[in-house]
Amino acid sequence: MTRIPLLICLLIGGLILIGADGCSSDPNVEGAKLDLKNKDYDRALSNLETALVNNPDNVDALELKGQVIAEMILGIRDVDEHTELLIEMLDSYDRAVLLDPTLDESITQARRIAYSNEFTMGAQAFNRGKSDEAEFKNSAEFFKNAARIMPDSSGAYVNQAYSLMNAGESAAAAKPLEKAIEKGDNERDTYVLLAGIYRSSEKYDDAVSTLEDAAKLYPDDADIGTELLNAYQLAGQTDRALEVYSQAVETSPDNKLFRYNYGSLLVVAERYEEAIAQLKAAIAIDPVYSNAQYNLGAAYINMAVKVNEQLTAIDDEFRANSDSLSQAQKDSMNQQMNNLADQRREYFALSIEPLEQARELFTQEGEDATGVCGALYQAYGQTNDIEAAEAVSSCAGFDDTSGN
Repeated sequence: MTRIPLLICLLIGGLILIGADGCSSDPNVEGAKLDLKNKDYDRALSNLETALVNNPDNVDALELKGQVIAEMILGIRDVDEHTELLIEMLDSYDRAVLLDPTLDESITQARRIAYSNEFTMGAQAFNRGKSDEAEFKNSAEFFKNAARIMPDSSGAYVNQAYSLMNAGESAAAAKPLEKAIEKGDNERDTYVLLAGIYRSSEKYDDAVSTLEDAAKLYPDDADIGTELLNAYQLAGQTDRALEVYSQAVETSPDNKLFRYNYGSLLVVAERYEEAIAQLKAAIAIDPVYSNAQYNLGAAYINMAVKVNEQLTAIDDEFRANSDSLSQAQKDSMNQQMNNLADQRREYFALSIEPLEQARELFTQEGEDATGVCGALYQAYGQTNDIEAAEAVSSCAGFDDTSGN
């Protein structure tokens, strides 16, 4: 998959870890302090383990153990070993604060430094992933460790998710993204990425819920609106979607996106007259709204197709029962078919203006106009404007209009 660019800015100032000073009554703790100064981490931990065996509630030993591990793991790049020690570090810090709440400030500061270190290692591993994709998994673990240290930091969860996605584990990225939102992340991309994962996993109801929240935060974002419409349809929640957008239009009648989305849903629900009213309202707000012009034309064509189905049904009945029909019945049915044919032609004719507008706008915007031209080709053909149909045939992808 395409790697997601990651910009990480770490601003850390004035965070200085102050080691335990003074004298401890436990010679093992005093020995561990000397070992730490000499960078002999294994010996320091051995001394501290002895101290804790003698007294599991030795606060000085617990605090110092956390400091020793915090410094020690900076040189450990094996992620599993690194993580195992980090968890042990956090356990030591937690127990120390529980036994002596006055240590809360100094240990919180130590945790901030540890968080910064894990975040930095995560970023470095992510960058190495450009040449070695296995590093993306390592990056995800480092960011996960950062979240372990400071569980309320949404940034660690988001970057863990990006790392997982680049490692090809998109489904696993859902949980950290959920956690990021829970912890207050309200970035647009966080919601869109999570909804995309839900959709890929066929968790359509979850995708709807996520995109509804995103739409509340970004009501004017057309892409989110489109994603939400698609999610409603995939989840089979058309009625819910109609209710939501009906209320949205009532609350914000001058919002073109709400009008467009509601009108598009009404087309899907085959409530064409209501759809046309909404799409016309969207165009009145923004005359160069290309998608609204296109869907307005499509609504008219769908109406024409619906009328044609009625006409075909009457024609089939006429042919099947012709011998048993009275002349009055035949005349009545012929009149119905003529009326329906006129109505069909009228709807096709009404579709042409918005479709031509859409074609022009799509072309100006550099968008693919093949679908629009295909609809125009059909409309011109049904209104017997052969010359106009031929003029759009190439745009519609019909290279041969001779019928051969």
